[in-house]
Amino acid sequence: MFFKIFMPHAVFLCILLSEKYISCAPVRDMCQPPANLTVSYQKLNQENHTRLKMFVPPSYSSSNNEQKHGETCPEKVLERHHVPVYARSTCPWTYAVDHDHLRFPSTILMAKPRCTYCIGSNGDLECNPITQSIRVLRRGECIEGLYQYHESTQEVTIGFACAGRRTVLDKPDNNVDYA
Repeated sequence: MFFKIFMPHAVFLCILLSEKYISCAPVRDMCQPPANLTVSYQKLNQENHTRLKMFVPPSYSSSNNEQKHGETCPEKVLERHHVPVYARSTCPWTYAVDHDHLRFPSTILMAKPRCTYCIGSNGDLECNPITQSIRVLRRGECIEGLYQYHESTQEVTIGFACAGRRTVLDKPDNNVDYA
């Protein structure tokens, strides 16, 4: 009830006072990314020769990807020549869009598993992630109207491989080995 009565008067006061004293327009974020952010990112990854699908291609659609090859684990390996490797692997995966507005690049494709165990392994072999560390820029505080960015490392899952399970061996010393 209070707002029903008060709001029309508040709007009137804002209009009345706006020319001389105050602005009633919503305050926008006055901080902007630096103009050379793309160049900074390219320099950061200059020596990295690995080409990753880090930006979403314009034709990519997660729903399209899932419709073509599915999201669930298939019963057998797809063997058609036109099917991409991520769909015909013994550990097939799909891609999901990872978006973080505090990171540059803000959009990265991440591989997501379709199976827990390798196709045809009767549960003896597992699908294990293949990851790669990439350098990204993380947005920090705003100084004099520009966001400050700092280098950060992020693990990106780029695919999955069929492998035996990891087991810890009992040893008298403190070393832990993985089989």
